[in-house]
Amino acid sequence: MHSSTSERGTLNMRKLKPSLGSIQKWVISICIVTAGAGISTGFDSPVPSAYAAETEKLDSVRVALFIDTGKYSVNTSSVTLSSAKGMDITLRNSAGADKPAFAIVDKTSAAASLDGFHAVLWEGTDKTQAKSIMDKLTAANQDAVLVASTKRGTVSYQIELGPYATKDVAQAAMTKASGLSAVSGLIKGYTPSVGGPLHWNAGSYATEAEAAAQAAAIGAAGFDAGVAFMDTAAGTPAYAVFVGAETTSAELNAVKLQINGVMPALVLQPVDPAISYIVKRTQADLETDGLPVIPYFTLGGGTGANSTTKLTVSPNLSDTVAVKERFERSYRGILEISRFNSKLAVINELPMDQYLASVVSSELNKDWPVEALKAQAVAARTYVKKQGVKYQIAHVSDSTVDQAYQGAGAEFPTALTAVQATQGEVLKDKAGLISPLFYSNAGGMTAESTEVWGNKVAYLQSVPSPDDGAEKGKVVWYRIVLPNGKTGYIHSSYARDTGEKNAAGLPYFVSTGTGVSVRPAPFVDNTANPASFKVDIGDRFVVFDQAMESNAFSWIRGPYDADKLKEKVNTVLGQPISGSLEKLEISKRGESGRVVEMKANGQVMKPDYPDALRTLFNSLPSTRFDIEETGRYTILGANNTVRDQTASSPAIYVATGGAAPQAATAPQIFVLNGDNKAKLADKQSQYVFRGTGYGHGLGMSQWGARGYAELGYDYKKILQTYYVGVSITKE
Repeated sequence: MHSSTSERGTLNMRKLKPSLGSIQKWVISICIVTAGAGISTGFDSPVPSAYAAETEKLDSVRVALFIDTGKYSVNTSSVTLSSAKGMDITLRNSAGADKPAFAIVDKTSAAASLDGFHAVLWEGTDKTQAKSIMDKLTAANQDAVLVASTKRGTVSYQIELGPYATKDVAQAAMTKASGLSAVSGLIKGYTPSVGGPLHWNAGSYATEAEAAAQAAAIGAAGFDAGVAFMDTAAGTPAYAVFVGAETTSAELNAVKLQINGVMPALVLQPVDPAISYIVKRTQADLETDGLPVIPYFTLGGGTGANSTTKLTVSPNLSDTVAVKERFERSYRGILEISRFNSKLAVINELPMDQYLASVVSSELNKDWPVEALKAQAVAARTYVKKQGVKYQIAHVSDSTVDQAYQGAGAEFPTALTAVQATQGEVLKDKAGLISPLFYSNAGGMTAESTEVWGNKVAYLQSVPSPDDGAEKGKVVWYRIVLPNGKTGYIHSSYARDTGEKNAAGLPYFVSTGTGVSVRPAPFVDNTANPASFKVDIGDRFVVFDQAMESNAFSWIRGPYDADKLKEKVNTVLGQPISGSLEKLEISKRGESGRVVEMKANGQVMKPDYPDALRTLFNSLPSTRFDIEETGRYTILGANNTVRDQTASSPAIYVATGGAAPQAATAPQIFVLNGDNKAKLADKQSQYVFRGTGYGHGLGMSQWGARGYAELGYDYKKILQTYYVGVSITKE
């Protein structure tokens, strides 16, 4: 399943209001979706009338691939587009009319950005140097474009940063980039400068070819020139040649004097800043040997930070358009590029059914029962219609802040079948469309709404959920200890039983591979769960425990040091802990078994809402968990005396054979219980979380929908099991 780690609504919803059926959003500025802060009920700016039609009658969906609303941000300075059958570039004006501007031939890539303030970091004819500077900038996470132009018969390269909303911001970016130690030596001898969106019009023409010929003539004289398509009145020439890219009128006049000094007959007219345009230049393709050039389009003109003029890209012959900067995904429909909040916005507009087919394919898997796919289709359709125009110029994003949408490349045929079989169907209660929350796995029981956000929603009740299919086929990991005391989990495929046992009766194993990672918890994630150490062929160790590989149904996280957890716990305690964290305990559970209250050193923790405990403890998969304190255990002594041992307790003494008892001073010891099961006890206390479920647990579990479908439920029964008391209606 594609979405085993995703959950719709968890990252951005705090409370549901049953009276309105609406959602308050908890949204963050992201490039990769993580936990965050800041609560909002929506966006403050008015919704553009062009997109404010009744969402329940929505026929097409506008998906934000890149956008910056201030509350949700996924940014890029430019996009690189391609289509196997070619693309058409149009200028969509404020009236919504599309004016054909440029055509891109089969399999040719093209780049697009905004015309604005930019930093010119370097210019020269040395191709190798240009590539080297670009590589250094990329390594330093600097967005840069390598523009190519032919002047006086020679290809000249220009490295630009931006665009930026103001000259000051461009200046600051230029100073920062040029000061990088890896870059400064390469651009030595060139003085960086700031360019802008002010141009001269060097002539208007009826065709692109005529304009291109004039631009070439100006280039032969040694000046940069680009072909522009303008939003002119019907019957007047739409193509022009733009020269100059300046920040002030004084700079424009200086350029005019310079050009006319070489080409005195060339008539230069100012470009009206209110007229929208697309300028066609060329950009070097850094990923292809020889740095061949591709078309580079910049959208400019109009007024304000949210110009209503758009650049649209349509694939020929119903093909798709790929966006390199968005994981190289391909999209149906059209791509719309605009200026929004002074930044580049990229919106994919496509028919509802095509959108839903991709969502179902992105969320689930092609081998799942069709009834589970149908349930997902109805939930996804309801979700997008419920959102309205959430992002001002788009209904939804493509991330799991809303619902996963990975474009045409994710699609599989049965997803479209499920969408078509449920054509127009949505979920409603007496207040209208519900908010159909869904997520990966309920861990056996869904949440009741108060367990997550603390308030009651009638259709979100705790119900059984057959989710254990997520762990079927998962392998066992062994928990091992090396002779030097190092411990961790190793994949069972890389460990072989020797048949020997130690004095405690625990088996000796050896590694069957070289450079095998041993991790703190039983799953592979080099970021969240990196290797603690590695073993090689023949390395010998004791296996003292084992666990199923962590999955969407059952999981282990940790161990986490008490001191590090204390820093997080103190953020939600009325009286911060000044000493050590001695005890972390679950003090209250909800109806489904989810943790709704915890105590630290006996003091109740008070996060904003119960589900926030997951974020507090290093983004736990769910709140349906238990806690194991590695430094705590109970000793049954003589005369049935019981001693609760913790990391801060006095040392215990160990007697072996006839030797005198000695204090156990090692940083860790192993203890055996009555069932001969070993437990590792750390002198430095740590905490391990063991739980079930992946997600907030509200509404439909995707793994549970699969489980119910395999039990014979149809999609309507699945949906009405997870969303209690709702109706399924066709619109």
